[in-house]
Amino acid sequence: MDGYEIRIEADYSRETNKCRKGFLVLGPKMRQLEVKYGLFEPARLWVTKNGVSKDFCDPGDLQIFLDGLKPQSMDTMTPDRPLRPSSDN
Repeated sequence: MDGYEIRIEADYSRETNKCRKGFLVLGPKMRQLEVKYGLFEPARLWVTKNGVSKDFCDPGDLQIFLDGLKPQSMDTMTPDRPLRPSSDN
């Protein structure tokens, strides 16, 4: 505008930024397991495997889920062990 550059950037809390970064750190593992994923605002990650989708609000829950996926059992979205209880309550 009148020769000035205008930048609009998200202003997330430190906690939200930490959560988003926690999800993105797991990107290589999700690609290795052929899990499609997308990060939605502000910090919710959706994963899809074989047409089945799940969402995560906590990187720790996603890590537990991914650790439960085995290459030979990847045609399902069910982890070998249960997720820890949700802290959303």
